[in-house]
Amino acid sequence: LWPGWNICSAIHLFGSIFYEKAKDRDMCGLQSSPPCLGALLYVLNCFLLLLLQKETLGCPSVCRLCTGRQVNCRNLGLSSIPRSFPPRTVLLYLSGNNILHVAPSELTGLQKLAALYMDNCSISYVHPKAFVDLHKLCYLHLNNNNIKRLDPGIFEGLSSLRCLYLQNNQIAFVPRGLFSDLLSVRYLMLQRNRLSVLGSGTFSGMLSLQTLNLANNKISRISDSAFYHLEYLVHLYLEGNNLTVVPSNAIGMLKNLERLSLSHNPIGSIQPFAFKGLNKLRYLSLKGANSSSFTLLHNLMYLQLDRNKITSIGDGTFANMGHSLKILSLAFNNITELQPGVLKPLVSLTHLQLNYNPWDCKKVEISSPKKRSWKSLQKQC
Repeated sequence: LWPGWNICSAIHLFGSIFYEKAKDRDMCGLQSSPPCLGALLYVLNCFLLLLLQKETLGCPSVCRLCTGRQVNCRNLGLSSIPRSFPPRTVLLYLSGNNILHVAPSELTGLQKLAALYMDNCSISYVHPKAFVDLHKLCYLHLNNNNIKRLDPGIFEGLSSLRCLYLQNNQIAFVPRGLFSDLLSVRYLMLQRNRLSVLGSGTFSGMLSLQTLNLANNKISRISDSAFYHLEYLVHLYLEGNNLTVVPSNAIGMLKNLERLSLSHNPIGSIQPFAFKGLNKLRYLSLKGANSSSFTLLHNLMYLQLDRNKITSIGDGTFANMGHSLKILSLAFNNITELQPGVLKPLVSLTHLQLNYNPWDCKKVEISSPKKRSWKSLQKQC
């Protein structure tokens, strides 16, 4: 508990205190009562247990907290992973260190480990056998590092993994079959890397995946079978990439997809059947695309079309989503007029954003079938 102290020092301290107290009581003609002696011995015992805890649990001496199930080695400037973690460790925090490489033998003997935090560690390379013993691992945080590549076999045996965080690295390529052992992963975070191509079977084997974040990479091409096996995917984030067309064949396989973001891609045009097969899609974001068509989106509830340079909207544009669409954003476009027939089918619409358009207020007449007025337009006209 104090620098330079050990168990022997603690025994000497408590022994001295006990002796002085006993002497004082004798000088006053008092006898030490057994209950007081028992209490003092109990306190001494607890104190010694605290001092012995790290030794008995096998905790690394450099780590700040060690309870046997939780080990905290955050922000200690470590250049390598400490040894001798307690075999009962469930949570291991190694975030904020300077661990450049993760070797195959550094995480052995942790069969009960459920969560491993190695974010913000400047890691550039992880050996393919680094996690081979972590059969019960559920959460793996490798985000905010300098990882440039992931070798085949790196996730072998992690059949219990639920969440994999790889965002904010420098990963440029994902080899086919890399994730094939991750049958239980539900969340995969790969945003802010350097991916440019998603090849055939990139996510093969990820049968339980529900959320896939690929935002802010450099993706320009997606294979038609890149999302093969992702039957239960619900959320897909592809904003901030270099896609010039909607990857219709690839996303058309995602029968349970509810949220899709394609914002901030240089998409030149969207074909009439670009979203065919996405019968459960409820949220669609297309900021920064140049045109749009929403055929077959009967269940869409949220449609974001900001910053698309849209100049006009035809009367039948939103006809197929009249009973489902609740939120529509057309802000930051070049719309000067909007005829009443455009919004007439949208009987369920509750929020409409039309601000930051060069409105010709003499040509604007907007009301829904329920005679609503829209504040975002009123502020400009």
